[in-house]
Amino acid sequence: MGILKDALLKAGLKETVAPKPQNHRENIPKKVKSEATAHQQQRNFCEECQQTLPDVELYHHRNPTTQAEWICVKCADRLKIADNFRKSAQSDTSIRKMFRREHGATVSADEIRKNNAMKESRGPVNGNR
Repeated sequence: MGILKDALLKAGLKETVAPKPQNHRENIPKKVKSEATAHQQQRNFCEECQQTLPDVELYHHRNPTTQAEWICVKCADRLKIADNFRKSAQSDTSIRKMFRREHGATVSADEIRKNNAMKESRGPVNGNR
């Protein structure tokens, strides 16, 4: 067997190296997420004034002067966005029942949660309703 190998090497043929498997990557273990750590439980960054505040809520509004959805109470009052467009009750002030609006009536956190639960149970949105 060695004689044939030597003869082929003298003839100019070279040994082939075993090709590496394509897209082979080492297995990197993922970090285990503990149940004690809550990921983004509350949002407190106002997209309008670019500040971190304790009274930021989600608004689905039709105000053409801003594209922000996560807005603090001060900015919502300044932009005159009614509290009917508020879709979350997740801020510190809302949880402590200290959330008050200067522009219009303030919707309670219980009503917002109840309305969100009713919308989820209605099923998928159909444009023909």
